[in-house]
Amino acid sequence: MLKNKLTAAAAAMCILLCGCSNNKDIDSQTTSITDISITAQQVFDAVKDKDYAADMNATAVFGDDVFTANCEKLYGEPAENFTDGGIMYVSSGASADEISILAGDSDCEKLLKDRVDRRVSDFEGYKPDELDKIRSAEVFEYGGLWIMIISDNSDNIRSDIQAIS
Repeated sequence: MLKNKLTAAAAAMCILLCGCSNNKDIDSQTTSITDISITAQQVFDAVKDKDYAADMNATAVFGDDVFTANCEKLYGEPAENFTDGGIMYVSSGASADEISILAGDSDCEKLLKDRVDRRVSDFEGYKPDELDKIRSAEVFEYGGLWIMIISDNSDNIRSDIQAIS
């Protein structure tokens, strides 16, 4: 009788373990199919020719001398702390429009939110009419990148970014 109970228990455990193993495989397959990995350059390429981005006429991407030289000033950390990144902005400073991108082991979300706070400070006395746009900035993760958008057209920009696969 004890032998039958042990055999039944062993069979039940085997079924449970097999079931868990199969679920794990399905989950990992689903994850690998839906994972998207993009680069900062792909983001900029997706939006650079759009009418809504016409004023953002300058870019600096990870690996460029300009990005490397200004990374700490813009985001508070040196470029070597990141695996990808970039900024697309209005070179004249006439508006706050900007797309900033960071990827790496740093807390990229926090760094980009801090960037938004600094932009508020930069524009308070300079162009206060830009403040609502800056305060409405979006910071989100997509395709392995943390992305910050300051623009009156952030919905269009985000949609174009999320169309990259």
